[in-house]
Amino acid sequence: MPWLLIMLTAASLWGGWNWWTSERHLGVPPGIVAPVAPVQRNLDPRITFEAKGHTFIKRAEYTITARVLRKEIYRIDGGATLAPVDLGLGWGPMSDSRIVDQLEFTQMGRFLYWDPRNRATFPLSPRDINVNASQVHAIPAERSVERMLRRLRPGHVVTLTGYLVDVRGPRGFGWNTSLSRDDTGNGACELMWIESVQLH
Repeated sequence: MPWLLIMLTAASLWGGWNWWTSERHLGVPPGIVAPVAPVQRNLDPRITFEAKGHTFIKRAEYTITARVLRKEIYRIDGGATLAPVDLGLGWGPMSDSRIVDQLEFTQMGRFLYWDPRNRATFPLSPRDINVNASQVHAIPAERSVERMLRRLRPGHVVTLTGYLVDVRGPRGFGWNTSLSRDDTGNGACELMWIESVQLH
């Protein structure tokens, strides 16, 4: 029994520390803090390279400056060794606390979900939200990039620079990126090879 109590206490302390250091929301004053939409330059021909035991296909150069809406760390799903961090990101009106604070965000199964606390008074349409927010499956190019991604917290404004990629791997593994900001549903997330992370 004492060992069970010790284990539960340790798990509780670790959970509290993790929430305080990486999950706790930052206070952000009202106003748009990331006004510019992501910048994308499609590549033709596509460029391939090998890393992490997989083949990566560069589909587009990609730079995004956005507010972190939510972060999820994956440890055991099929893509965890490639993209250990998923980031829900918002720009334009979806970087404004007057909008963001009216929404509840969740991440499950590699998707970002949002729900207005009061649908009757919420000022944006679903399309307004979708075209100003995205779920990024973050593939860190280096260990230092991964450490920075893991330290991000909701409310941070961050610039990510790298490439949108498709991935091919052993036993027929395939994972494709979206190349559009206005798609929804399965396949609408950005799969991003991230070479730099800059906090603002």
